[in-house]
Amino acid sequence: MYAKRRGSGYTDILCLGMASVYSFFGITLAISMKDFWGPNSPGLQYWSVADEPAQWFARGLGVWMTVMTLSPYLFDMPKSALVKPYLVSNVIFMGMFIEASFFLETTKNPPSNILPVNMWWTQLPIAAFFLFANVMALGEGKTKGKKK
Repeated sequence: MYAKRRGSGYTDILCLGMASVYSFFGITLAISMKDFWGPNSPGLQYWSVADEPAQWFARGLGVWMTVMTLSPYLFDMPKSALVKPYLVSNVIFMGMFIEASFFLETTKNPPSNILPVNMWWTQLPIAAFFLFANVMALGEGKTKGKKK
């Protein structure tokens, strides 16, 4: 219950974590997935294929990820409004990260990577933490009062 002692709840932790991880990733996707995380990556390749449609979609996704995860800080979006949509995304992301970590051929670790492991493995503990914080954040803000 470290979060409670510090005065910030799981909603704050979730939103700050999502903004830190996914806005950075989103900015790099918006610039060039191929050059940051694809075949042209200098050692952090997540994907071995980055054709024109993938690059186009990655740019759009990158902009969306950045805008949504920074919305509480740039546009005064209430953090509590993001808890439920984030849960849907985080559950789906966890499944996709498992698929990319263990089942997809285009996400295998190339010899040129800095780390000697599949880069998607690094996302699994991050995704697990976000799921934990997300579930904990669902219970925040609920009052335990008697119904009249």
